Amino acid sequence: RAVRIRRLNHRHRARTRRTSMPDIPPGTACCAHDHDCDASTCGNASLHAFVDVPAVTAYNVVDETHASAVIRPWDTRHDRTGHALVSDDDSEIVIRIPFTTDVKLRGIMVLGGANGRAPSEMRAFINRSDIDALNASRKTPTQTWELALDDDGVLEYNTDAALWQSTASVTLYFPRNFNEVGETEIWYIGLRGEGTGHDRDMVVTAVYEARAQPKDHEVPADEKAPRFGL
Repeated sequence: RAVRIRRLNHRHRARTRRTSMPDIPPGTACCAHDHDCDASTCGNASLHAFVDVPAVTAYNVVDETHASAVIRPWDTRHDRTGHALVSDDDSEIVIRIPFTTDVKLRGIMVLGGANGRAPSEMRAFINRSDIDALNASRKTPTQTWELALDDDGVLEYNTDAALWQSTASVTLYFPRNFNEVGETEIWYIGLRGEGTGHDRDMVVTAVYEARAQPKDHEVPADEKAPRFGL
């Protein structure tokens, strides 16, 4: 098994070098998983505490309320007593995961359904709120991976660290599954990295309030009209 993992790492490094060439857009190459995930790596660096779980949204799924249920702590990744996130109509699923503070995203784990219903490809977008099921296939992702079957929950997909330094949200697009047709099923999505402590919304608000905004003091048109009587 150790030999197999090293070979996968070698292929990943080779593909990373190719993506840095001028004629290939950076961050779009597919790669195999990078390493086995255990408590000392993924468990201790989980970003679950930074996820704005109630704000997690999904598109092209049977039940949108199941989106937040698949975003769980690393040590609960094998729990299948709840509900999976299941695609509607076709194999595509889009899920947007916002954070309560900017984070450095370092790795992603995905556990899918059995019998070929696990996703076989993942495309990730940083800080995009406009990606949905209607346009995801036409947008250029920040990074793309070919996924491997992972029933044991031990495989993680490393990000290109330079591309994910100030991540306010990550949108994941799963265009297909191993069956190539039918429903896609996701039971768990885990994120690894570290929080930066930078609150994007607070910074923007502070700058905005520090500058005079004349339009903020304009009287609405309906309030400028003369009033007659009470």
